Amino acid sequence: MTVTAIEPTDTTTTAIAAYEGHFGWYDPRELVIDPFNHRKARGEDDNGTEPDQALIDSIVEFGVNAPLLLRPQTGAQDGALGVVFGQRRMKAAIIAAERAIEAGQPIRLVPAIVREDLRDVDDEALALSVIENVHRRQATTLDVLDAAEQLSLMPVGKLRKKRAARALGIKPEEVAAAPQAAKLSTKALREANAAAFDLVEMADYQSLETLGGALTVLKRAKKADVEAGDSSRGHWAHALAGLRQKQKDEEERARLIADFKSKGIPVVAWNAHREHGTSRSLSDLVTDIGNTMTAELHQKCPGHAVALLPGDTEVEWLCADWKRYDHELTDSEAAAAKAPKSTPEMLEAVRKVRRYNKAWRTARDVRREYIAQLCAAGGEANDATWVLILSTITGTSDHFSRAASRPKTDLISSFLGMADPNKGLDHWRRVRNPFAPVIATTAKTRRWRLLLAQVAAMFESEVMHDGAWRNVEPHTVTWLSYLKEQGYKLSEVEAEILAEGIAKYKPSKKTK
Repeated sequence: MTVTAIEPTDTTTTAIAAYEGHFGWYDPRELVIDPFNHRKARGEDDNGTEPDQALIDSIVEFGVNAPLLLRPQTGAQDGALGVVFGQRRMKAAIIAAERAIEAGQPIRLVPAIVREDLRDVDDEALALSVIENVHRRQATTLDVLDAAEQLSLMPVGKLRKKRAARALGIKPEEVAAAPQAAKLSTKALREANAAAFDLVEMADYQSLETLGGALTVLKRAKKADVEAGDSSRGHWAHALAGLRQKQKDEEERARLIADFKSKGIPVVAWNAHREHGTSRSLSDLVTDIGNTMTAELHQKCPGHAVALLPGDTEVEWLCADWKRYDHELTDSEAAAAKAPKSTPEMLEAVRKVRRYNKAWRTARDVRREYIAQLCAAGGEANDATWVLILSTITGTSDHFSRAASRPKTDLISSFLGMADPNKGLDHWRRVRNPFAPVIATTAKTRRWRLLLAQVAAMFESEVMHDGAWRNVEPHTVTWLSYLKEQGYKLSEVEAEILAEGIAKYKPSKKTK
């Protein structure tokens, strides 16, 4: 029987559309497992796909009472009926049938609903399989991950994927992240599951799972976002950027060390007090005729070596025993050699500069990604955005005039989410009206985003340069304050610099 609609009980009731299918009784031995039945064995773990003894005993005694869901198969299993859900009942029924045959008794058929409308509709079959098992038991993270990965690879439209994702209880971006998350090792998957990471966070962790300390940093960031009610994952974004920079540095260090060793150049330990030891940086030495020593001029010296700053890729060329090989110090270093040894405070100041430089640069990518999101927003700009745009454009700041006079369009383009029209072009071949297509196609209520992109490019290029944290200026306070007000989660160094700037330029009023 094919069901198409439920007949209304009276003329005022609207007909209710239903699926196309029929009910029937089937030999369990002739059924197959549908390829998109999400519940499957994984290695030594049967994941609950095998019937337990209680279920087998029940079906041997009373048969299958709850209908299975089947759908017609295509491809390699064409002509068969596949179990979308109910495979444990099917397997138990097969065992019961085999026992009946051995005992010379008739076998029991299994009740099933055959969904004709699910033929070749893989995304809905997958969703139904997950839904059925979620309602029967708590689906494991791996169940959902497997289902999301399969869904991400299906050639169906965004709306259908979104609908299926909603049925699975996950977000569309998690579906997109599933293939990456599926690459997690078994150990890392357990760790991510215990940390309550969603599939997007699992995908991020997968790219860093071999990096020492990554899990701890990400767990701390997630906790901070949850406590702050930050659905945009602000703390997570900064933590992720820092970890990726650390990973990049470690990979580059390994490459540099391997390259130096292949050339026979010794790599020695970094020493913050090298001026008081046997080795010296080449920048502290001079050649026989008094010129600055370079790696090229020094390469034939038996003491030729390098050192790498711990946790960084900064290379220090040095002579392992400068006195033994008759080198002389520069005049400034010779005078400094007579001075007292560097104090802990002096060394900490040097370390602080390195740490802040790296943190400031690392925060830049996260900040600029957020700026692009602001410039992609729909509707009218809020008051704070208009005040920022108009005060910047009509002001007398040297920063804006310098930025406007430069023909670069790369930052503005990135904030508008488009390719730079002038990429690779020299000054004489640059596009004179590079944003004309965007201007022509942007709705009136959204034209402000072009102005925000221009203003943001000015702040990022002229104000937020590498050394901006050293001497905070009012423009830095203005820009970071605006971004914070718009919902951007400041990194640790940005928050500290903003607080320093506010204290410097906006002192609290003393009560009399």
